[in-house]
Amino acid sequence: MQKIFKLIIVLTLIVHANEIVLTPTQLKNWQIKTAKPQVATALPLGECIAQVATPPSLLTTISLPFEANVKKLFVASFQKVKVGEILAEVTGTQWIATQQETITHAIAYAQKEQSFKRKERLCNEKIIPQKECILAKAQLKAAKTQLDASKALLISYGASQSDVAKLINNLELSPTIALRSPIDGQITALNAKIGKSSNPTDALFVILQEGYLWLEADIEVSRSSHLHEGQKVSIALGEKAFDTTILQLAPTLNPNNQTRHVRFLVPQDIKLLSGLRSSATISYTLPTLKIAKTSVINYEGDSIVFVQSPKGFKMVKVKILGEEVGSYFVAKDEALNAPIATTSVAILKNLIGAEDE
Repeated sequence: MQKIFKLIIVLTLIVHANEIVLTPTQLKNWQIKTAKPQVATALPLGECIAQVATPPSLLTTISLPFEANVKKLFVASFQKVKVGEILAEVTGTQWIATQQETITHAIAYAQKEQSFKRKERLCNEKIIPQKECILAKAQLKAAKTQLDASKALLISYGASQSDVAKLINNLELSPTIALRSPIDGQITALNAKIGKSSNPTDALFVILQEGYLWLEADIEVSRSSHLHEGQKVSIALGEKAFDTTILQLAPTLNPNNQTRHVRFLVPQDIKLLSGLRSSATISYTLPTLKIAKTSVINYEGDSIVFVQSPKGFKMVKVKILGEEVGSYFVAKDEALNAPIATTSVAILKNLIGAEDE
C-alpha cells in the first residue's frame, strides 16, 4: 500500500525551481492551512534579568576630614531631608584647633590692616618712605591669604559662611559643628551614632536625591547586535511598562556567557526601587513580519517557509531576527506577501526530498 501511495505522489507531484506543484485534491487531503504573515513594528529581544540601579550622581556622601564625635543626631534612616537641614552636631580636637587658628589669623589680619592704613596715610603725606607702604601691603596680603585658608578649611569641615563670620566677628569658639544636608533627598545610609567617634574615611550619611534611575541587563550578543546608544526601546518590567532609551552599551562582551551589558534610562514618572531585580521583556522599533514557529523548517542550514503560489507552494528563505512564544519575527521580504503554510509543513519538507527532523 505504501508503494502505491509513493507511486501516486511521483506521478502527480512535480518539484522544480524550489516549487511544489499540488493538485486541489492533494491540498484538500493533506489539509494544509495557511496564514499571511503579520506586520510587526516592534522586535522583541526576549526576556532577561534586569536590575534597577542608582546613578552615582544622585548619591551624596557626607563625611568629615577629621576624627569627630557625634554629640546630637537629628535624623533617622530613610528620612527625607531638605537642603540646609541639620543632620547632626559633632565635635573634635581638630575642629577646635582650626577655630583657634582662624581666630589667630583674624586678629593678625586686623592688626596688619590697621598698620597698613596708618602707613598708607603717612606715605601719602610723604612722612615715611614709600617702601614702608609696599612692605605693609605685602604683609596685609599674606595675612589675608592665611585667614582665607583657615576660613576655607572650616567650610570644608561643614561650617557655613554665617558660622565662619560669627567666629571671626565674636572671636568665640564653638564646641560643636552642625552638619547640614547639601541637597533635598532621602537618607539611604546612616552610620552616625551618638557618642560614636568617626574616622575621616567614614561616611556618616548617604543621601539620595530624586532623579532618573538606571535599568541594567546582560543581553546575549545575538540579541543585542542591532542595539545602539540613544535607541528608543520599550520595556515591560513586572507590572510596569514604559518607553525609554539606551544610555550605554558595554564596548566588550562577557567572555563567560557571551553577553553584553546594556544600560537603560528609567523615566522619572516610573516609580521603581533601586536594587529591584526582576525579569524584563525588551523590544525596539523595527518593521518586521511575524509568523508562526510551526511554519519554519530547517533546510540545508537555512530557515525555510512555504509560500503559497498559484500551482502549490514555493520555498522561501527567511531571516529570523527574534522570537516570542509561538512566533518568529523575520526580516521583511516581498516574497512573503502571500500566505504561508502553517500546518503539514513536515509533508511539504518530505516532498522536496528532505528528511523530517
